[in-house]
Amino acid sequence: MSMHQQELKGEALQTVFRQSDLPVIPLKQSNVCGGKGQAGIRLGARDTTSGHRAGTTLSTKLAPLTNRARGNRKYKFMTLMHLFTEEFLKVCYGDLKKKKSLGIDGVSVEEYGENLEENIKDLAVRMRAWEYKPSPVKRVYIPKDEHSKRPLGIPTVEDKIVGMGIKKILDEIFEVDFMDVSYGFRSKRSCHDALNKLDKTIMTKPINCVVDMDIEKFFDTINHEWLMKCLKERIADPNFLRLIGRFLTAGMIEEGKLIETDKGTPQGGILSPVLANIYLHYILDLWFEKKIKKQLKGYAELNRYCDDFVCCFQSGGEAKKFGELLKERLEKFGLKISEKKSRIIEFGRHVWEQSQKDGREISTFNFLGFTHYCDRTRKGKFKLGRKTASVKFRRKMKDMNEWLKAIRNVVELKQWWQVLKQKLVGHYVYYGVSGNMPNINRFYKGCSKLAYKWINRRSQKKSYSFEQFCRFVKYNPLPKPKIYHPMYTLSS
Repeated sequence: MSMHQQELKGEALQTVFRQSDLPVIPLKQSNVCGGKGQAGIRLGARDTTSGHRAGTTLSTKLAPLTNRARGNRKYKFMTLMHLFTEEFLKVCYGDLKKKKSLGIDGVSVEEYGENLEENIKDLAVRMRAWEYKPSPVKRVYIPKDEHSKRPLGIPTVEDKIVGMGIKKILDEIFEVDFMDVSYGFRSKRSCHDALNKLDKTIMTKPINCVVDMDIEKFFDTINHEWLMKCLKERIADPNFLRLIGRFLTAGMIEEGKLIETDKGTPQGGILSPVLANIYLHYILDLWFEKKIKKQLKGYAELNRYCDDFVCCFQSGGEAKKFGELLKERLEKFGLKISEKKSRIIEFGRHVWEQSQKDGREISTFNFLGFTHYCDRTRKGKFKLGRKTASVKFRRKMKDMNEWLKAIRNVVELKQWWQVLKQKLVGHYVYYGVSGNMPNINRFYKGCSKLAYKWINRRSQKKSYSFEQFCRFVKYNPLPKPKIYHPMYTLSS
């Protein structure tokens, strides 16, 4: 084997086992604020269930934030910057994910940790002296769907540490204010909780209409001025707000050029999810629950996961009126509804029963990667059906095909076969909901065919006949599809 081939194989091994290449499995998140009635919290809590790796807890530092926020809903926090101690910054470093893409300085989390004590001490000193300024994020693009790409902003490790600290503080303050209709990037809440809530709403409530709205380029168009006003509803520390402002206006590097930012918060950053939740909490959630609902005669329910949301209505007229008011509301705060992806459809039990008599089809809608449609039970009664959205399914199969093609010749079969198993399980864990067995089974069969195809494309000579491949799979079985999230709701 030549030196070049050895280097290529080494790079491939790092790539195939890199954490970012493994499937993202949405898990129920750890409880940042503690349960009701609990005064303490685990500082190491973050979006995915994980504690501080060093085992250190600093509940006494952040617990008062939660207690004060819960005790007085109008309380504004005057001093927060003192929380950024060396110990706190080390905890934030411990919660960073390893093996992630590098920022503009090219320093990885592991490299930063080789001299952690000195680096953290230097960072803390610069923060106290106000000499610390976030670096511009590195702009990269990943495929969003078949026709577009999603822009991501990759910060440096040092900015990730400080961003993690800001996030922890904001979580403790605003988590007690967030409403039950919000499910994205919150403690002990997941995509499947949002899907389960939607199932219960449509199955047990008099729903006849669904407003499926999509905010166009949400993360890129968040108005900084309005966002700061939202933060000031709970925070009165000018230095803490100034630090957040520096993150918002740090800019981005794209193709070697600095692009200044006067709006938006880059996706991919640690701060983006919590800032998005705060922004939409005041702009959408509170507005819907406190103002819109009071004007309605029929039932209505909002279900939001970060910037992805649907609204269910009993009255079609009220749904259309809400759609008009929503556009005006979002435009006031610098946001815009995507006309191509937004619509108001008839949907629900009564609509389905009427369609059975008329022989007409009912529209479907997509939410969190699933297509929702009106289905029937074995006894012929109405139920909410869910299946993997066709766009998502094609994208997953395309990604699997490209991964197998890239890895087949540079990593041994027994090594990448294990990673293939993990990818399959990751897919099942997310898409394995009630009623979606045909689609995850189709994904399993499709991946098996792709594996057979690319095993035999490693050289000009065919490696396995179909019988040999079946024998290999028999002794090295791929995980079979399984339903991980039963969601059927029985209604009276």
